[in-house]
Amino acid sequence: MGMEETKEQSRTGQVVIFGGTFNPVHLAHAHVVKEILRLIVPDRLYVVPAAVPPHKQGRNIVSAEHRVAMLERAMEGLPVVLSDVELKREGKSFTVDTLRALRKEVAGDAELYLTMGVDAFFDFHTWRDEKLILSMAGIIVVNRPGTPHGDLPVEELQGYLTDHIDSGYSWDPERKRFVHPSLCGIVPLSVTPVSPLSSTDVRTCIEQGDRPTDLLHPEVLRYIEDKGLYR
Repeated sequence: MGMEETKEQSRTGQVVIFGGTFNPVHLAHAHVVKEILRLIVPDRLYVVPAAVPPHKQGRNIVSAEHRVAMLERAMEGLPVVLSDVELKREGKSFTVDTLRALRKEVAGDAELYLTMGVDAFFDFHTWRDEKLILSMAGIIVVNRPGTPHGDLPVEELQGYLTDHIDSGYSWDPERKRFVHPSLCGIVPLSVTPVSPLSSTDVRTCIEQGDRPTDLLHPEVLRYIEDKGLYR
């Protein structure tokens, strides 16, 4: 599955954006994608590799070409669209700019949702133009049982929203999301347990000369070894 042109493909309904550095993409990434497809059932799910993540500069980030190639292998057979919206834009990858670009590619009545882990969500108030982001897209906050912040109670999420984002958010028990009079909603999503691995764990394993067969799609591992990445 290669990069696909996204314009005109998603005209209405619910559009979910799953972004990240994917350095490299691992089985937990694929698991979250499958859970979103199963639990949210979006009309379209964009997987968006970052070009120059502002919070990860200086790390061992392989080229966009390699990360896209690994994503193509890891997402093979899944009904997702790999978007190069950030890769073709010069400069750092800020989410607010990505949303502006994607909004032009979908109908005005389509609901946009960003996906992020709960750890990243608790840093959301430090992002550029966080209120503008929430005016354009809701957030799906992925809680992973068994991780430090997995299955957070509603009260704790409410406290963060009130103290750091906007006091206008309140919990809607029927819709199972936080709602706001003028901003987009916040949707907690608890996925089935998965190993709390990270791309850093994968890179460390490879650097140490190990073969992380239980952490990567076989074709992703083969690609990494063929290209000599993360050595």
